[in-house]
Formats: sequence, C-alpha cells, structure tokens
Amino acid sequence: MKSVIAEVQGRAAVMQRDDIDTDAIFPGRFLRLVQRTGMGAHLFADWLAEGRHEVAFMAEPSPPRVLVALQNFGCGSSREHAVWALSDYGVQAVVALSFGDIFRNNCVKNGVVAAIVTPADHARLLQALAAAGDAPLHLRVAERSLQLPDGSVIAITLADGHAEQLLSAEDEVDRTLRYDAELRAYEQRVQRDQPWLASMD
Repeated sequence: MKSVIAEVQGRAAVMQRDDIDTDAIFPGRFLRLVQRTGMGAHLFADWLAEGRHEVAFMAEPSPPRVLVALQNFGCGSSREHAVWALSDYGVQAVVALSFGDIFRNNCVKNGVVAAIVTPADHARLLQALAAAGDAPLHLRVAERSLQLPDGSVIAITLADGHAEQLLSAEDEVDRTLRYDAELRAYEQRVQRDQPWLASMD
C-alpha cells in the first residue's frame, strides 16, 4: 500500500447475499493474470454473464466507492486477486456484517477498507440507502465512523491494526522495520548468550 486511506466518500452498492466467496468475486480461470491493473474487468465475471441481480449495480456508468455486503463476505480461497479486482474496479471500502479473515487482511494490504457494522446498524444503513438512492456515504477511518445520506452516523469496526496501517500507508515490512534496532539487539544478545545456536544454521 502506497497511499494514506483516511476516508472514503461516494455512492454505495448493496449485495444482498451471504457468503460471497472469492471465486465469485474473481473467478479462478483468471488467476494466471499477475498485473493488478485491468483486473477490474474480470470482477464478478461469471455472475455478470449469468445476469445475476447481485451485480446489477455494475451496469451503472460509474462504479460504487462503497460495497455493502452481508455475512462472511470474501470467504473461500485466499486469492488476493479478489481484492485487486475490487480496487481496480473502483471500490475503496466494503461494509459488511462479517468477512472472511484472509480476505479482510488482503483488503488492508491493498488500501481497501473492510469495515464491520452491527446487525442493527446494518439495517439502518440499508434503510437509509433505500430511501436516499445514489446519495453518498462518508466513511472516516480514524473516527471509525460511517455517515449515512441522512446525516446520521454509525460506528464501524476495523480489525486490530488496520486503521493504523491505512492511515500510515505502511505494509507489514514497513511495520517490522520500525523495530529494526530492537531486532538487531536481540540477535546480538542471542549470539552472545547462546553461541551454540550458530552451529545449527
């Protein structure tokens, strides 16, 4: 991730289905692709070909910035391509009742906000979107908040460390390198106090 993601603002699309897996998001036959750009063209490719109602929003001229899902979004395989495709298509945040764990972690690695809301707030969100049409949502990472079209605000939950990573533009390597001095001191201490370990290399 190379840029700070402090907020997401824009139109939302709702996917009224539980357990949308990564194979639906990015079908396996496209996994040979390794360039992240252009992957949005294959987002939900099979569902689009079938004319499924869950992806009717993709007929709109501009992509939604926020995808609103139900339970267990991004379950299934660990393919990071699913997040690459969402991001390339233009989705900057997914708001759901729950996520597949690997998918959620892949989101933060690629600058996509994966936010959880409570069932009660999820119902409020759906009601507000139904009443307001294309009015935008406004998600703020630092405040862990989502402003609805009517101006009211609901709380979002982010996984441990995700807000910090989104706001700092750091990846796992960057965060590890924060402790470079401590890691080197530990290695030196081990070499001094447990020299026999060197023979195990």
